[in-house]
Amino acid sequence: MILSTLNWAIYSVLLKRLHIQLPSLVITFYMCLIGFTLTTPFLIRNRGWEKMPFLTSVEWAHLLFLGVFVSGVAYWYWAKALEVLEASQVSVFLYLEPVATLVTAILLLQEKIIPVSILGGIIIIMGVILVNGRLLTFLESLPWRNKNL
Repeated sequence: MILSTLNWAIYSVLLKRLHIQLPSLVITFYMCLIGFTLTTPFLIRNRGWEKMPFLTSVEWAHLLFLGVFVSGVAYWYWAKALEVLEASQVSVFLYLEPVATLVTAILLLQEKIIPVSILGGIIIIMGVILVNGRLLTFLESLPWRNKNL
């Protein structure tokens, strides 16, 4: 997990610093192509194609979701964000992943909402706001803030 985090940080900084003159969608395509090329030998070595006919429709739907949204759209938006923000600002949004996972688990898997999860989500969101220097703007926009003070 630590190596994955380090790899992601290097990817984000390089993508920002290299100033690649290609649209973010093209960059995402090449990144996915490289990932596919690097993982294909493992598919071949483990004879993964033999197991593909036995996948259920639910498993195919999961693979499609991972391929399109997680590996495609998410990386595309990440590259788009790096076009307009610094890599350090964009990387802070990775911390929102557990919050998105929690909301998705509640909506799709009917997971129970527990107080510690809500507290953790609030802490994460406040941390992202604080790191991006938007804490004062956020506090001033709260509806219960007394405007007459």
